[in-house]
Amino acid sequence: MSELKRSQLIDGLRATAVIAMMVYHFGWDLGEFGFVDRVAVNTGYWKIFAQLVGVSFLMISGLSFWIFVAKGLNLHKFFTRFAILLGAALAVTVGTRIFAGDAFVFFGILHLLAACSIMGLLIFRFPSWSLFCLAISLVLIPQYFASAFYEPRYLSWTGLYNSFTGSVDFYGFMPWSAAYVFGFAFAKLWIGKRKDSLWSSSNVFSESNKNFISQSFFWIGRNSLLVYIIHQPILIGLIYSFQVVMDN
Repeated sequence: MSELKRSQLIDGLRATAVIAMMVYHFGWDLGEFGFVDRVAVNTGYWKIFAQLVGVSFLMISGLSFWIFVAKGLNLHKFFTRFAILLGAALAVTVGTRIFAGDAFVFFGILHLLAACSIMGLLIFRFPSWSLFCLAISLVLIPQYFASAFYEPRYLSWTGLYNSFTGSVDFYGFMPWSAAYVFGFAFAKLWIGKRKDSLWSSSNVFSESNKNFISQSFFWIGRNSLLVYIIHQPILIGLIYSFQVVMDN
């Protein structure tokens, strides 16, 4: 990440969030296939769990973006990563359009992260206090300016339409982008431009203490986008195969 080494702490946080997301999606898939109550995995504590996972992803991404730009912005790397992220978001849209019809994902977590990346490019020079103010504003604006005017999907991505959008996975730009900005502001305030042992790639586990489990765990954190893309087809395939075996 720029001149700073990748932090195992960040990779560990990201891996934890990915695993939590996989747990949620596994439960959601079971509901879709009728193995558990579908309503239960879309409401109540299970829904709160999903939202907390989403917030954690966004905050970690904001923190990571500051580490990326702290020692100088590399536009080539930025736009390369952005293109990969945007491509993954479009793949989700196309895939869910095929399998979920009109309930397809038109602005899910990956679309939001792509939008937040562009926002990050515009605001990374702002002082920390103004970033915190921006984050609070992103939370409050939908409370006062939400309107049925934003119901069409080409407008509802803003988050200013706070009713049901029909999508199986929706993260409106407001208020969800606030989590990204909070993570970014916190990182800028706390980490600054330090390059100390906390953010060294070797401070969490030494090479001698690494085993297959820890290596796999941090691999998930380093490859969170890939895991996000492939885990649902794998889970759905496994559940479907189990259902076919049970039916026969």
